[in-house]
Amino acid sequence: MSDSDILAATPEQHLHDLRAVYDMGNLHLDPAAKVGDHPWSVVRLTPDPHSGSETSVGVARNIETGELVEVGTGKPVAAGTAVQPGTIEEGSWALITRIGALRGKQHGRYKWIKPTDYHDRKLEPDDIYRPFAKGGIVLCRHNPQVEGTAQFDAVSLLPPGWETDVQPAFDALQKNKALSKTPTSAAGKASLQPMLANDNPIISSIAFRSLVELGSLDSKTFQQSLSRTTNYRRAVFMYVALVHAPAAEPSTIEPALTQAVQSTTRPPDSRSAALAFTAAALFHPNSPQSRTLSVNLLSALRGSAPSVAGQRTASPATQKPDPYIEELLKIAQVP
Repeated sequence: MSDSDILAATPEQHLHDLRAVYDMGNLHLDPAAKVGDHPWSVVRLTPDPHSGSETSVGVARNIETGELVEVGTGKPVAAGTAVQPGTIEEGSWALITRIGALRGKQHGRYKWIKPTDYHDRKLEPDDIYRPFAKGGIVLCRHNPQVEGTAQFDAVSLLPPGWETDVQPAFDALQKNKALSKTPTSAAGKASLQPMLANDNPIISSIAFRSLVELGSLDSKTFQQSLSRTTNYRRAVFMYVALVHAPAAEPSTIEPALTQAVQSTTRPPDSRSAALAFTAAALFHPNSPQSRTLSVNLLSALRGSAPSVAGQRTASPATQKPDPYIEELLKIAQVP
């Protein structure tokens, strides 16, 4: 990834990136697990123009009469019948990589209606960005012979450029048990340390999360790891530190994140930090530690972030706001 990639934010790119950071920060891959007829695959999704539009589940309008009819029977919908709203998700897919099963269809179609759920529930990644309605490259378990939503399972949105790293990551997971399973021995934990600097962002992110969850990452090592990362990998590292660290570890995480915000002079690093902090605040509102720290860091970021052009002015108040970061601040409800 180059700096220009995370800077060239198109409309809704920040929503795509939030979903991708969440998915990569929580990605669990077990190469030894049986996947049956749904092998792990990297797939490019290209939605139709109408994908994402609202409709009614199981109901259509008769063009000639204007009446609502049941799709299955063609009979008119009885007056007063409650109609279930839904979202059309329809488009095409093209295979990029299929792990362990190279043959089969290389492209095809998908189509279904996703019912709208208005019940009180926690925010889900699909509420922020739907790959089947907006597009993107996903890692998933895929069976092109199946119709409807059953065709895709365990869908994770990949950051731009990460699609070529999936196969090497699977190869590494198959060879290294400490990477694919949470290590319990000191030697196993120590073997993960060099992987933090691995060129493959999926390998380094998985190793980083394991060390964070185990409480085996001291503040110095964390700061050194952040200093070597940029763009989406940096955002994933920061997000993981905020939401996966044991509750007793704020003294390790907070100084490193604060230092990263205060010392940055590069717009891409500011965007990475804003992505991570917004994802933590948005998807984990009931985690006081991660949300409070995330909001505080976002507030600090607003006052210290460089302009899009990378030029600091004498007063932060006179800087031209970065629209990408400003959108993230609105989503996180940072005043």
